[in-house]
This record gives sequence, structure tokens and C-alpha cells, in this order.
Amino acid sequence: MSNEPQRSKRRNGEGSIYQRKSDGRWVGAVYLPTATGAVKRKVVYGATWDYVHQELTRLIAQAHRGIPIPDRSCRVSEYLEYWLSVYASQRRETTARGYEGIVRLHLVPGLGSKRLDKLSVQDVNLFLTRCRQKCMCCTSKLDAQRPPAKRCCLVGKCCQRKASVRQVQYIHAVLRNALGHAMREELVSRNVASLVRVAAPRYKIGKGLKVEQVRTVLAAVDGHRLQPLYLAAATMGLRRGELLGMRWSDLDLDIGTFTPAQTVQRVNGHLRLQETKSEDSDSVLPIPEVTWLALLEHRDRQDKEREAAGDDWQEHDLVFPSEVGTPMEPRNLNRHWERLRERLGMQDVRLHDLRHTMVSLLLELGVPPHIVQALARHADVEITLKIYAHTNLDAMRQAARRLDDHLG
Repeated sequence: MSNEPQRSKRRNGEGSIYQRKSDGRWVGAVYLPTATGAVKRKVVYGATWDYVHQELTRLIAQAHRGIPIPDRSCRVSEYLEYWLSVYASQRRETTARGYEGIVRLHLVPGLGSKRLDKLSVQDVNLFLTRCRQKCMCCTSKLDAQRPPAKRCCLVGKCCQRKASVRQVQYIHAVLRNALGHAMREELVSRNVASLVRVAAPRYKIGKGLKVEQVRTVLAAVDGHRLQPLYLAAATMGLRRGELLGMRWSDLDLDIGTFTPAQTVQRVNGHLRLQETKSEDSDSVLPIPEVTWLALLEHRDRQDKEREAAGDDWQEHDLVFPSEVGTPMEPRNLNRHWERLRERLGMQDVRLHDLRHTMVSLLLELGVPPHIVQALARHADVEITLKIYAHTNLDAMRQAARRLDDHLG
């Protein structure tokens, strides 16, 4: 017998919910309009009454907004519109915008006219081949915005700006994601995109700084309000957005820990404070003592900045805000770093390479790779080891020379 409380009778149009005797799962059903204008019985399943009720409520609200549910005979373009509205919209804003761009510029023009249930592996393979061959500036409508003298395909002369391996991989990933949802909704029997292989990009992994270089950087910004930021980047492996989004309330300076909770990103031309990625939300990172001491000093400095700014100060609880308390523009941080590295003769060192410094130094000290991976919050330990291998190329060359000497 179910432990669920007795529910009141559902009204017309709200669908029905019942519990199966065979396995105890809850089933909800409601009639909704499809893209063809017909009405279809939509069924959802769940472990609890509350979950099924929530799903039915969402589907009914979606129908009231004019978004029909897809069926097997719908076009790929119709399903992608539904998928963007229902599933992709639940992702972070920057992720959802990326999905929308891929759907609008690539998937709908290339596959939109095909029936969803008739889409084949060959269709996807041919589509991706065309993606690799077409001019990206024309696909993105950039050519039409250029002065006539600088246009390429519109005047019959292509600039050959083709899609990168990474772009093709991303297009494929978005299609695979959408078709995965279609398969779970039993609109297709298999995910044909998952059966297509695409080349993986070879990422350029920057070098971490050597100990002497880190000391040079910190000495060059001694007394500057951004010195603790650069120190945190090099010793804690934090990303730019995490540094700019760090709040005092995310720090526990009594026990020396930091819990990443938000980042600063530019979205649609506006600075936004966004939650960190879900895999980072539960991370609790230790603060090295040298960084802990710098943060304590920085807190005192910020109190003086707040007092000097007076009514102009806008409190956001940020550790590294602008000089009036607002989120710092990421491009301003980049500009400061570029001027600094130019002055120090480190033109090829990126700001993000400070994050790699922690990885390379810890592995040099013999810290197990899985511990370093956890601190850097890499998705895979292979990424951690690639950074180390790239950074220690000089050491490997020295080892090779020693082998030469031994054999010679």
C-alpha cells in the first residue's frame, strides 16, 4: 500500500495520476496538442506522486504558452524548438545561448526539414561533413555585416574560414544531447548522433609558471590591490570568473577554506553574477597560508577603500571588486595582466596559466595526481597530467640528455 497521502480529485484538463501495482511507480497522463494540431496522450513516470504532478504541471503550462509537444512525425526543426524551450532553457544562461546559436545557425538549416523518426546515421555524417566545409563567417551572417570591399562569399571569393575541430565537436554534442532527450521521450528508437564519431580537438595547454616567475610577478605587484588575486590564482588554481566572483562569505578564514559559489561572466553585453558549475558547487578548497595571510591584509585594505569611496561604494560582498565595490570587468583584469606580463618579459604567459601553476608545482612536489585533480576540479585526471607533461618538457629534455651521455 502506498505511503503517499490521499490526493484530491484532479479537474478536467489536469490529467490523471495513478500508481502501478506491478512496481509501485507513479504514472501521469494528460492529453496535449502536438505540432501537427492533433491531440496526443502524453505519459510521464516517476518514483513519487509529487514528481509526476510537477511534470504534468510543466507540460500543461508549456501547452498554454503555445509550445506543442512533438510526436514521431514532427520535423527536426519542430523538435529542436521544443527542446530549447523545455530542456535547454533549464541550463545556465551562457550554455542556453550557446545551444540556441548552434540550433539556429547549423542544426535547423542543415537538418531541420527531415522527419525526426527518419533521421539516420548517414544524414548526420553528411551534415557534419558539410559543416566542416562551409564558410563560417557566412554561416554566422558576418559577411553581410562587412563593408562590401571586405566581403568574401557574397562577392564570390570565400575567405576559407572553415569550422574548427572544436566547433564541429560542439555542433555534434548539441545534436546528440537533443536526440538523447527525444529517445528518452520515446520519439526515436535510437540516438543516431551518438553512433557518429567526430574527431576530438587537440587543446593547446599553456605552461604553468616556474617558482621564480611567480615570485617575480608577486614582487612586481607588491602593495597593489590585485596582488592577492594573482596569488590566489597561482596557489589555489582558480579560474578568472571564480576569482572575480569570490565573496567574503564564501571564505572561512578561521579554518582557511574557500567554497566556490559564483562567477562573474559577461552575458549579452552585461556583467552577470552566475552560480558555479554544478560539479564545482560542493568543492571546499583549502587556502594556503601565504594566500590566507594576503587575504587578511587585503580585507583591511578593502575596508579603507570602502571608507574612502563613501556613498559611491556599492556593496556586493566581493573579495576582488572594482574600486567602488561593483563586480570587476573581466576585460579590465585581462588588460592589467597584459601590461604586467609585457613589463616582465612574459609575453607568452596567459592569465589562465597561473591556474596551471598550482597543478605543475604540486605534481613536482610528489602530490598524487588524483589529489591535484580534486584541487583543480578537472573533469578527468588526464587533463591534470597533460598540464604537468607540457610544463615539464624542459625537465624531460634534461633527462634525455643524461641518457645520451650515459649511452655515449
